[in-house]
Amino acid sequence: MIKKIRSLNLVYIILISLWSCSSELPALKIPKSPQKDILSFKFVDFNPVVEGDIDTTLRTVRLRVPIATKVTALKPSINVSLQATVLPNSLVAQNFTSPITYFVIAADCTKRAYQVSVVVALATDPEITGIETITIKTTESFFIYGKNFIRGNVQARFILTSKTTGKTYNLSNVSITAIQAKVQVPFVVPTGLYSITVDVNGRQFKYRQLDLKVTGAGTELIINRMTVFAYVRGQDLIITGNNIKATKVQIRFQPQIAGTPLIKDGLINATGTEIKYNIEATFPAPNRWTLTVILDGKTYFLPDLVTITAK
Repeated sequence: MIKKIRSLNLVYIILISLWSCSSELPALKIPKSPQKDILSFKFVDFNPVVEGDIDTTLRTVRLRVPIATKVTALKPSINVSLQATVLPNSLVAQNFTSPITYFVIAADCTKRAYQVSVVVALATDPEITGIETITIKTTESFFIYGKNFIRGNVQARFILTSKTTGKTYNLSNVSITAIQAKVQVPFVVPTGLYSITVDVNGRQFKYRQLDLKVTGAGTELIINRMTVFAYVRGQDLIITGNNIKATKVQIRFQPQIAGTPLIKDGLINATGTEIKYNIEATFPAPNRWTLTVILDGKTYFLPDLVTITAK
C-alpha cells in the first residue's frame, strides 16, 4: 500500500510539473532546451564516493555499494542537463531495495525516464584493481589485475565499451588466474577511448580508475572468443582470430566433466584469420568441452564451452 501511495505521489508531482510548463502564456514562450540527461548520479556519503554507471542508450543507472550496506534510505546526488529538473529530487532519501524510476524534465517540458538500480557488493564479486597499460593496439595483449576472476568453473570475461558510441567488444582471454588475466584486443576494435568491465557469472562491474586508449592496428597474434558454441559431427568447427601463424596447429578438447582430453589437428587459412577442424563422425558425442588452441607448442585458452552432438 505504501509503495502504491509513493507511486501515486510521484505521478502527481510530475503531472503538476508538466502542467505548470504547459500553462505559460503563448506570448511568453521562447525556445527552451530539450536536454534531459542524467549527467552524474552518485552517493556522496560513502568514502570513496559511489558513482553510478549511466547508460544513455538503455537509460539506466547502476550503482554498486559496499558489502552489507542498507539500501532503504540512500540519498543520491544527481546532476542533470542545464535547466532540467529531476524527480524524485536530488538528495532525497529513497529505498533502493528495488529499481526506482527517475524522470528528468527538460526546460521545454519533455521528459525522459531512467531506471536506477543499486547492487550490494559481495565478498566474491569480481573487481578490477589495475591495468598494465592505458594505450594499446589491436591484436596486442596486456594484463588486467584484480580479484575473483574465477568463480567455480566460470572464468571472467572482460568487455570494452566505447566512450563515444557505446558499442561493446569482448576482450580475448589468453591466460587467467583469480587475481590477473592476460587479454588481447580484437582486431575489429576501432581506435578510440574505452572503459573496461569485468563479468563473472552475471556479476558485472566497471573499472573506474583509468580508461584504455586503442591507438591503431597491431601485429600480434590473437585468438578470439568463439561465436558458435554448438556443433554436430561432420561440421567444421571454426575459431577466428588474426595474425595466426604456425607450422602446426592443434585443438585440445577438455571434457567439462572429468574425462580424457582429445587433441585434434586443425588448419589455418591463408590469411591467418581462421582455424578449422572438421569434426569426425567418430567424435565422442554428446558432450561439452573447453578448448585450447596449440600453435607450435604455445597454448591459447578459449573460455567458452562448446557442445558437440551426434546430430
